[in-house]
Amino acid sequence: MNKKTLLDFTSLVSSRAIYALNWYNISPLYIFIESSLAIPLSKLGEIPTSFLIGAGIFQIPSGLLAAKVGNKRVAVLGMYLLSVMSILSGLSWNLSSIMIFRFFVGVGAAMYFSPALGIIKNVFSDKSKGLAMGFYNGAFNFGAGIGIAVWNSIALLAGWRWALILGGIIGIAITIENHALLPPDSMKKEKIEWEKVIGNKDVWFIGLSLAGFWGAFFASAQFLSPYLVKTRGMNGDLAGLVSSLTLIAGAFGGPLIGMVSDKLKGRKSFMILLSLVTCFLISTIFLTNGVTIWIYTTLLGLLSAGIFSVLYAIPAGYREIPERLLPLSIALINSIQISVGSVAPYLFTFTASKFSFTIAWISLGIFLIVFLPFAKFAKDG
Repeated sequence: MNKKTLLDFTSLVSSRAIYALNWYNISPLYIFIESSLAIPLSKLGEIPTSFLIGAGIFQIPSGLLAAKVGNKRVAVLGMYLLSVMSILSGLSWNLSSIMIFRFFVGVGAAMYFSPALGIIKNVFSDKSKGLAMGFYNGAFNFGAGIGIAVWNSIALLAGWRWALILGGIIGIAITIENHALLPPDSMKKEKIEWEKVIGNKDVWFIGLSLAGFWGAFFASAQFLSPYLVKTRGMNGDLAGLVSSLTLIAGAFGGPLIGMVSDKLKGRKSFMILLSLVTCFLISTIFLTNGVTIWIYTTLLGLLSAGIFSVLYAIPAGYREIPERLLPLSIALINSIQISVGSVAPYLFTFTASKFSFTIAWISLGIFLIVFLPFAKFAKDG
């Protein structure tokens, strides 16, 4: 890896981390938002769900647009949109307004995700697909973990509004750097055979198999901190630190598990095994105590980033999908997962308000596991 390639890699990894920060920095702020905007617990899950709907709907259009006009153009535009809407989220005045702004944060996230992945894949050789996806997902987990761990303190000092605004400002700064540093798109005039991806049943089934995992993990990372404060009486800063481990640990788990998957003959079985372990961890969080909660959250972080690294490496091995359309294949997988997984946050808060947090955690485990059998119908990559 030469100096210029290393700079491009560092730039992309940094923007990926800030992108994730603006996903998850709202997690420790829900308690403040709930009180400030007078939103009942049963409705609180609608905020992350609106974000997921925006992110899910625009995955495929973003992948198609990237194939047509270039990965850098779409990724940079997406980061600008995500950052501006994060700032506007801090200016929300009721549930409807924050849902609208978070919806467009999701749209920006969709525009960034698969095009940026298409750029970073070119840094690594074909034999290191898992490692490439590992670094990409590890950066996401690191940024998201920082958002959860630090943003509660920022909200206590400056208020939840300024906490969201600050995340957006940082996002704009890193996007300007990306815009200036990354090389321009090099586009060849050729027909975009998008049907090779959209009509590929293996991509559909492999994406659907982890849709439950995606939603269950997202809901866990979003609501673990409020859960620990409300039911365990834990200090907000400490709860944020514990919750952040579900993501920060992934900065190590992503590259490590991705590298292990590069040495395996079959990635799919490995992915399913890790998902089953994650199902057990999520559905039994309510059984943890002051010591084991740290172990649980660390393992969740390690496994989650690793599972996504293995997942994204599978379609990269499908020979029938041209390299130019890899971002579209990842976008389709993400669209399936987000569209289905967007139910999970609402499922969790609704179940917690109507029954108990114990039932809510168990429901997430069930939600995760019911989709895994779809992996049987997808080939390995």
